[in-house]
Amino acid sequence: MEAMKDKLKAHFLKFGPRRFVVLTVLTLLMTDLINCYYLKLYWLSKNMSLTLVKQTLTRSGQLVEGLSPSTIQEMTGFVSNAFYFFIFIILVNNLFFYLFYLRRKLWAQGFILFYVLTGAILQLGFVFDNSGMGYGWLAYNLLTVPYYIYLFLGVKLLKAETTDISPASGKKAR
Repeated sequence: MEAMKDKLKAHFLKFGPRRFVVLTVLTLLMTDLINCYYLKLYWLSKNMSLTLVKQTLTRSGQLVEGLSPSTIQEMTGFVSNAFYFFIFIILVNNLFFYLFYLRRKLWAQGFILFYVLTGAILQLGFVFDNSGMGYGWLAYNLLTVPYYIYLFLGVKLLKAETTDISPASGKKAR
């Protein structure tokens, strides 16, 4: 097991720790944008805004038919904008951690590790989910799962080389 770990670490060190971090951040940004694109496609294909408005009105005892089309359009526009804002907040949050990972912060690396591990699990779930998103979504998920696992191993094995801890003591470098 230790020999495999050393071989993997040597593989990741071939890139150079700094280059690995930069490539990791760039590709994670790219996958975030692709994920957002597919989320938007899914949202629009299922007409989620209208569905949520109708469900909310039904639960509150209102009749959808009693509202004008312009009111329904306004409400669905509000729900869509809330969804897009939520996606924007997620992107800003991820960018925050990516930037601090570039600055060698150990706590940001912890986020990256958690993110790619849970991302691999979620993408694997999407492989088996029949969301009606087509073969592009399926292919993307099939490619992303091993890539996220690859990043997880690289980030984990290059912990000392890519963060602000000293390799010998495991403590923060000054």
